[in-house]
Amino acid sequence: MSGLFAGVICSLVSFGQHPGWVQGLPWVRANAWQLQLWSAGETVSFQHQVLLSSDWSLVSSFTQIGSSSRWAFCAGTKIRLSKNLMAQMRAGCVARRWATIEGARSTLRPNFHLLLRGNGGEGRTVILAFAFIPEGQLPRIQAREELVIQLNVFAERHGQRIQARCTWTPAGLALAWRWFKRLNERSRLGLSWRMLPGYFGIHGTHELRTHQLSFGLLRGLNQHGFCLTIGLEAC
Repeated sequence: MSGLFAGVICSLVSFGQHPGWVQGLPWVRANAWQLQLWSAGETVSFQHQVLLSSDWSLVSSFTQIGSSSRWAFCAGTKIRLSKNLMAQMRAGCVARRWATIEGARSTLRPNFHLLLRGNGGEGRTVILAFAFIPEGQLPRIQAREELVIQLNVFAERHGQRIQARCTWTPAGLALAWRWFKRLNERSRLGLSWRMLPGYFGIHGTHELRTHQLSFGLLRGLNQHGFCLTIGLEAC
């Protein structure tokens, strides 16, 4: 079974921004699909990860919030820097479109990702990720993400798994935390909490024959409504 599933995008920039606007920066290990639906804000977000070969990968995503949309695409390769340190570098583009009183507007910008992954003993992993987009004009409802810095820490021991995430953008800092308990050989269930957006709920995984199914339901405390996430990752 491939490693940990990326799951819910846990990054948010501030109380005034919707969490769907900030790009996810996944470490691609296998083909994966992720769908997120928010009951407030008419929002849908979809991400697709493709492992093209042992080294090359592709990440594409689409987000729609009201009359504003974003499509992002990045592809790149993996490099081994040392025995326990690896890097993934990706380049692509981001297209945005939104409605104004004068009519529809759109932009197209380059998109760059750099991820560093360090593997420790006893199931410990640290991933430091960077994203850079030279932004132009944007509607006020969209988060500016010229630079995104994200730190992920994973640990697994005695049938329990913990993931902590810290995301920084020019608009602010966000923290997220997730805890899993193994129910049996194929299933895990736990809690998910995002500090700034105020989403709290359950998250679980179940291993099928060839894929791992991920599901979650979170309740918005600061932003009213629910967030439903469904994911599928190849083993």
